[in-house]
Amino acid sequence: MELIIKLIFCHLMGDYVLQIDYIAHSKGNNWYHLFVHCGLYTLPFYVAFGLSWHLAVIFAVHFIVDVLKARYKKINYLTDQVFHYLTSLVYLV
Repeated sequence: MELIIKLIFCHLMGDYVLQIDYIAHSKGNNWYHLFVHCGLYTLPFYVAFGLSWHLAVIFAVHFIVDVLKARYKKINYLTDQVFHYLTSLVYLV
């Protein structure tokens, strides 16, 4: 249960606390801002769990999902969040 709480905390910190409004609004039009957001999103996972292959998965999937949502409008907010939470479960492996 403690691991699940950590994963939720990491997701909330990375996707909301560390994302300023400017990045949130510009990441759909600016690849650099999207890349920065994904790096900042991955940061709490690094702090909580250290350096591992899981970080690459977290970063890559977050990047792909956010491209689909912010840039191409192919998925909605709920689907975006479900993918992010499911991806964080990679730490259970």
